[in-house]
Order: sequence, then structure tokens, then C-alpha cells
Amino acid sequence: MRAGQLKHRITLLTYTTTGRDSMGQPIKGWSENPPIWANVRFISGREFVRADKETAEATASIRIRSRAVTTDMCVRYKGVLYDIRAVLPAASGDFIDLAVAEVKAAP
Repeated sequence: MRAGQLKHRITLLTYTTTGRDSMGQPIKGWSENPPIWANVRFISGREFVRADKETAEATASIRIRSRAVTTDMCVRYKGVLYDIRAVLPAASGDFIDLAVAEVKAAP
């Protein structure tokens, strides 16, 4: 893959145990991995009503160099969090595509 196509900075977040509370129970939270270069392409967007609230959803495809990524992780791009819905490897093995979606309630 040509490096010039990877022009956006994203951060992969992993849901992990960050410590223990005063009762000894594990505290779960998101830990950041170092930022990486990616190619972010927005595919679609829509608005709909869910639970009597207007909701907007954006769907994107993020292409990154091959690495260990699972659907338990999420992506931060320009301060917005995106859930990873699918990890799609390329036939060549050079890169992977992440199918992501961002869901938020309208103000």
C-alpha cells in the first residue's frame, strides 16, 4: 500500500481493566494505543428516531496497515468515537479495512 493514501490520524482504543476500586472490584476503561495513519472514507449517513429521540448515524470504512484488531476495540477520529463493526482483511495481507459506525443522539 502506498503511504500517500494514509493521510488521516486515528487512535485505536482497547477496553481493558485499569485497576481496582476500594472494594477490590476491577475498574474497566478504554486505553489508548499510539496514533496510526489511516485512510478514512465516509460511506453513508442517516437520521432516524430511536426511543423517541432523533438519532444520527455515520458509517465509514477505515483502511490501515495490517495489525491485530478486533471488534471489541473502537476508533477515535477527530475526537469522535466509532464502534468497529467488522474487520475485513485484504487478499494481499498488506492492509485491513475496518467497517465502523458512529451513533449519537441529536442535540
